[in-house]
Amino acid sequence: MRSSSFAAEIIGHTCLIPKSPTTVATYRYDLAEHTLMQLKDDPLFLGVVYDEADLVQALNGMTIDKIRVQPYFADTRTLSPADAFLVVARKVKELQERYAKYGKRLIFEMTFPDYPFAFTRGGGLLAPKLLKENYNDLMYAVYRGSAIEYNSKELWTCIDLWFLDKFPTNGKMAPGAHTPEELLETLQFAFLKGFDFVYIEFAKALMTESFALTPYAQKVMEFQSWRSSHEQGNWRTAPVAYYVKRFPDGYWGQDYSTFIPDHPYGSWAGNPYRQADRLWLKTLHDLSHGAIPPDANNWNAIRNPAFKPNSYKSLAGLPEMLVFDHFGVIPPSTTAKVLDLTGAGPDTTR
Repeated sequence: MRSSSFAAEIIGHTCLIPKSPTTVATYRYDLAEHTLMQLKDDPLFLGVVYDEADLVQALNGMTIDKIRVQPYFADTRTLSPADAFLVVARKVKELQERYAKYGKRLIFEMTFPDYPFAFTRGGGLLAPKLLKENYNDLMYAVYRGSAIEYNSKELWTCIDLWFLDKFPTNGKMAPGAHTPEELLETLQFAFLKGFDFVYIEFAKALMTESFALTPYAQKVMEFQSWRSSHEQGNWRTAPVAYYVKRFPDGYWGQDYSTFIPDHPYGSWAGNPYRQADRLWLKTLHDLSHGAIPPDANNWNAIRNPAFKPNSYKSLAGLPEMLVFDHFGVIPPSTTAKVLDLTGAGPDTTR
């Protein structure tokens, strides 16, 4: 954890900086060339973070509040999930190369315990959301696996204090919102697991209307004191007890969602991996000793009785595991257990 910062989210929701229109209609904004030229030598400008690209691409073509959602990368509605995966990876690569010309990183702040492999395949860096509606150890297993498989140079994380429709604005806690104690334990988790950069979404939880520090900010200071007597982990070299290999179709329990569809990478062609998904969810259920239910794996599955709004916990008790996609190569000399779930779905070989 080389750096901690507080993110006030702008990309993906509101563009407050000069933008470049993309070549086709998309949901996102990109930084304009002249802005990148002006900032290319600024050492404080590390790169550009795109928020929830995985969610918005999955919503491709959906109508929400009478507004049709534009694709984040490409209109993949008529493609198979496997082809949509590759199209998203190619579009990420185009974007990564655009920012790399100016020496800037491309980072994706990711929503779900799935999907990252198309982004790392395209050269993007990952910032999985810890807290939010997720188990921290499941997010780490999936995103660490993706970063290792595709040789990412860094692994970031966003510690996101949003939980469903709740956020502790000015430090005010609503029933069911994430607590200061959960923030502290997640900062400690990120440090011990070795994330390279960590930021908190967003600063309004840390200060009152008069800019006094809230209990959330006090926990950040407590963390800074705690870390001085602890050794940071390393996600690149941490032990592995299990490898899991699967096609990352993005299914996490959408049957229990009120509006998020089972549209892998924006494909409307049907998800042929549901048998593999059942095996994946059962695997998580077994490895977590029942903490993760057998039919969904995060609190976005709000109609699942196991994911009640007041039942959040940050850890599922998973063993040290890495998740690879269908292209992943398990080290032949590994002593870890290997669970290959690709045989439960259609052929996805190159």
